[in-house]
Amino acid sequence: MTAIIATKNLSKRYGNYAAVDDVSFSVHKGEVIGFVGLNGAGKSTTINMLLGFQHPSGGEVELFGERVTLPNAHHSHRRIGFATGDMSLFDGMTGAQYLRFVARSYGVSTNTELFKSLVTRFDPQLDKKLNTLSRGNKQKIALISAFMTEPELIILDEPSSGLDPLMQQHFIELVREASENGATIFMSSHYLNEVTDVCTRILLIKNGKLVKDIPTSDLETQAGKLVRVMTKERVTAPRAAEMVEAHKQTEGYVLEFIYKEKAIRLQEWLGTLPHLLDVTITDHSAEAAFEDLYQEEESENV
Repeated sequence: MTAIIATKNLSKRYGNYAAVDDVSFSVHKGEVIGFVGLNGAGKSTTINMLLGFQHPSGGEVELFGERVTLPNAHHSHRRIGFATGDMSLFDGMTGAQYLRFVARSYGVSTNTELFKSLVTRFDPQLDKKLNTLSRGNKQKIALISAFMTEPELIILDEPSSGLDPLMQQHFIELVREASENGATIFMSSHYLNEVTDVCTRILLIKNGKLVKDIPTSDLETQAGKLVRVMTKERVTAPRAAEMVEAHKQTEGYVLEFIYKEKAIRLQEWLGTLPHLLDVTITDHSAEAAFEDLYQEEESENV
């Protein structure tokens, strides 16, 4: 099966600085990819090269099986929806004029049920000029423009940046619906709840290098349990415990850790504790597990 997106040894250098360093990955039809990293990790530069906005220093990009170069990048653009958190729009236009312009460019109508539902969902200020709108209201219009054409591939760079919590939730629902309708989605995000809620796979980039490529389901499986025990005397955590923290309280000694082994082994360990006062076991969220994953990469590279 031909990949929708494929990069091979993709790099972008500015002198001796590698913004993107030898990055290879592929994305297949129907996947929802979360592209995650800290500011300056290389997310936006990678996305710009995917779309042909920037020329790689090395390596290559393919979209829909065709190699992307600056002269031919426009070949695939009619099959792609794109929005970014700081997207430049035509400031002299109103929101309505801009969306009609996008519709004409893609050969679609603004009289479709999809377009009407997007406008209802995001409630943008269509009658005002874009240069008078807040960042959040500009972002609503950018998102409508990305989804209104029912593209095969949707590429989003920090797409919900500037949106209030309600609009962020509307955005997550929209991504789910587009995925259910067959779209392939590649999005960078600072909001881990977006990534863990809707993405099927996570790509973690750090200092320009791709350091993790993991299915979201594996992240959830690896999350484990958050265990908190209180005892009268100080105790040692089980051998398999991770992220161990211990401190003294008035009532006794508290030990907290993440446990990912079989529950029976945890039960056996609990049975050995003298003077156990309290125990709490809860699910360790996938979002928290992702933060742990990034911290692991930080510690491995110190």
